[in-house]
Amino acid sequence: MTATERRTLAFASAFTISGIDGTLPAGEYQVELDTVPSADGGDPKGVSAFLYVRRGGKAYAFEVDAEELDRIHKADQQKTANRPK
Repeated sequence: MTATERRTLAFASAFTISGIDGTLPAGEYQVELDTVPSADGGDPKGVSAFLYVRRGGKAYAFEVDAEELDRIHKADQQKTANRPK
């Protein structure tokens, strides 16, 4: 059974992702993630994601790869955690 989860992801750095032309600026993005239960009973697995982007005063929804989005977000968090203060 699929469940839809809504969350806000914060990016400290600009990033690119397949399916969206150009570089997206750092900031907060709304995401809708469709998930299915994992086979091993752990955390649900994201199967598709919609990333909401504001450009020129308009909002757009882009379907992106859930795993790619997760990898990009984790890499951004690691970069942020490793920055000298």
